[in-house]
Amino acid sequence: MKKYLKRCEDFVLCGASGDSGEILIDGYPDNYAIYHIVVRGVGKMGALFESGYINLDQYENNFVDTKKYLYSKRIYVPSEPFKIFGFNALEPEIDWSARIIKDSFQGDENSWLICFSGEPIINDVKVLPLDYVKLKNKRYNVKINDGIVGLFTKL
Repeated sequence: MKKYLKRCEDFVLCGASGDSGEILIDGYPDNYAIYHIVVRGVGKMGALFESGYINLDQYENNFVDTKKYLYSKRIYVPSEPFKIFGFNALEPEIDWSARIIKDSFQGDENSWLICFSGEPIINDVKVLPLDYVKLKNKRYNVKINDGIVGLFTKL
């Protein structure tokens, strides 16, 4: 299993990739992930030693709000090879909203755009995985090209 960590200006991106059956345990206080983005694979995530879980998959549930698990140790159990990212606030008390981008939108100065997969084109610029930018108050034209792009806004 490979793990990733990138500290950015206002947030931290973490990630992991590996094979089915490799179990990952992570969480507070080492990890403040409040959104999970699944680029490849299928699996489940839940709080360690608690019932219930969230299905994570690249097809239908690939951009998931996991704020309710913020202060928990989390267990990830993939059922096929996987690649997953987490969006983390710099401090656990900082809140963010997020949504996946599929079409053009109006940006604002409290938001960041992050590409997780594919090669979308945004304002005539090809964007690569893990490219990110702080937005301005302007219109952003998007051709998603099967990419996964998230819009994150600090509240």
